[in-house]
Amino acid sequence: MANRKIALVGGGSYSWTPGVAAGILNCAYLDGSQVMLYDLDPEALNLTTALAQRYREQAGSRTAFAQTTCREEALDGADYVVVTISTGGLDAMQVDLEVPEQHGVFQTVGDTVGPGGLSRALRNVPVFLDLARAMERHCPKAWMLNCSNPLSALTRVVGRETGIRVVGLCHGVRSQVRAFARFCGLDLADCAYTNTGIDHCAWLTELVIGGRPAVELLAEKDLEEWLRLPPAQAAADPVFGSLYPSRCGLWLSRQLGALPGIGDRHLVEFLPGFLDSAQRVEEWGLKRTSIAERRQNRLRARARIEDQLSGREELRLPEGSDDVAGWIGALDGGPSVEDNLNVANLGQIPQLPEGAVVETRGLLDATGFRPLASPMPKELEAIVRPHVLRQELSVEAALEGSFAKALALLSTDPLVRPECARPLLEDLLAGTRQWLPQFKP
Repeated sequence: MANRKIALVGGGSYSWTPGVAAGILNCAYLDGSQVMLYDLDPEALNLTTALAQRYREQAGSRTAFAQTTCREEALDGADYVVVTISTGGLDAMQVDLEVPEQHGVFQTVGDTVGPGGLSRALRNVPVFLDLARAMERHCPKAWMLNCSNPLSALTRVVGRETGIRVVGLCHGVRSQVRAFARFCGLDLADCAYTNTGIDHCAWLTELVIGGRPAVELLAEKDLEEWLRLPPAQAAADPVFGSLYPSRCGLWLSRQLGALPGIGDRHLVEFLPGFLDSAQRVEEWGLKRTSIAERRQNRLRARARIEDQLSGREELRLPEGSDDVAGWIGALDGGPSVEDNLNVANLGQIPQLPEGAVVETRGLLDATGFRPLASPMPKELEAIVRPHVLRQELSVEAALEGSFAKALALLSTDPLVRPECARPLLEDLLAGTRQWLPQFKP
């Protein structure tokens, strides 16, 4: 279908759009597509579209890129709608991070669970529902490919409230497996694995690298000894240093019987005891990403685009972190793709509620998606299931503007001391009020 239309919602992203545009151009099956970049920021859109056009010229592709600040124009007749947005941007996220810190919660990322994840869900869930409703009017048969966080809640609201077909993309599990493979001197193609869980709280119940169980390979290199090292020494270790971003998860794996399927920065936000003081964060050697760093990263990404457009930097098509192009191609009738799917639970994890968005391996092709069965051991269910229930509550709280449901969610979150839940929620709502029309002052 050479005339397929792909809409990129959030197309003005300096860090995300270049990789997605390059991926589409590198996918032979998608050659000749019409790609519409949509964003509310015309200045950013001008830069990303100009870069995509330059990529197109370099690739010699028949794919066409256009831009718009009109949502209806972007969605009208679209076959695929790829979404990466963050309502309120970094200004809102600054509240997500700084307010919890005032109440003793030192988040590492703050975009999925915990106080920051809840705050982000409250302002993004209604926006996603509105976008999906617009898709029902302008492109009811289109697929939505969601790359936005909190991925589970945002993917869930679309599937729960509308008839739009939706899948969530996150490269975390594959990146984690690749890291284990490279630790062993091999690559992803040399691995066989089964993962179960939800986005950013994924676990590898089986991992075989080069024909051998990964737990045996780790033990042979003396994982136990490495886990006893202080953080700085562990990070510099010549053998295990490359696995340092997963050190907390590896420490837990000995008690849980499953290897971490995601890095520590995300995983520890689902667990108690790691982030309840600056001292604890330091003791575990965890890396927190500040708003100042995020702002600097955004400026660097913009400068890189400007340098490529001016000729100060060589124009090279980058490799995106998520296989957006491959997923679109598979759904469109091209080569099938096996990847980690964040989709409604159809029974692939029988221990979790039906309909909840869960993450397992699965197949994408012209018939849609088919997740693989990935039963969850009780040790992992004890961690994951409460978060699934809280994510369902976050969707309801966001849609209803319910302070009570948001408070219940926060009161049971493992990062939050019970006596802090109410004042913390009140401060979050006050700080992000301009993006929360559903909540009454």
